[in-house]
Amino acid sequence: MAFRFIFLGSGTSQGVPIIGKDYPAEFLANPKNHRTRPSIYLESDEAKLVVDTTPDFRIQMLREKIRWLDAVLFTHSHADHIMGLDDCRRFCDARGGTALPIYANEATMKDLRRVFAYAFHDGPWPRGYFIPEPRLITGPFTIGDLEIVPLELPHGSMGTLGFLFIQSGQKRLAYMSDCKEVPPKVVEETRGVEWVVLDALRRAPHPTHMCLDEALTAARRIGAKRTFFTHLTHDYDHDAAQAELPAGVELAYDGLRAEA
Repeated sequence: MAFRFIFLGSGTSQGVPIIGKDYPAEFLANPKNHRTRPSIYLESDEAKLVVDTTPDFRIQMLREKIRWLDAVLFTHSHADHIMGLDDCRRFCDARGGTALPIYANEATMKDLRRVFAYAFHDGPWPRGYFIPEPRLITGPFTIGDLEIVPLELPHGSMGTLGFLFIQSGQKRLAYMSDCKEVPPKVVEETRGVEWVVLDALRRAPHPTHMCLDEALTAARRIGAKRTFFTHLTHDYDHDAAQAELPAGVELAYDGLRAEA
């Protein structure tokens, strides 16, 4: 049972480095401190998926040499998670000019339809254009050999979805990139998962994201074999910050891969 995933991006909504800020040369010299907006690609024996399409989506796809997608899953509709969606036109073209399944809850799908109104219609679509096939997330669903369980998470006024990926009964990956906490119900659902990815925005508390201490608490409660922190600001100088973390907890970086 093959299963792997790649961090396409591990940064916060502005990316790292941010515009108009000076950084120490030593910080910029470490490629792990260069963070595009947050997204993952995952692949099993029967499915190739991305979670979110960031403004950096095209560059991320080229960097990882990804040539095919079976579907896109969305956590929520903030700009740093959706604005690369039109670049999926290339995957529609690769599929012979057919639609690409797009999974989102009702609120996110409504926003996608508004922002990308030129694509979300009844057709026809010229060859080479983005053709979405909207699929509403109302509960667990299956893509290929993966059972996918949506996880409702608090994220300001809108909330967001995390996802638990299960393969042949094994909890492979829980992805929770944007949340202020992991509620007890979600802790129970994900406990014992092989890998968990958690929002750990910065060291200081934030009103809609977990800070480092909150993410460490969530990681202890879930008890994954490996924990990765993502959606990271420039608060983290990767190598120095990684050295402070407990065993089994890692700062994500762009291009980081995990494989079963």
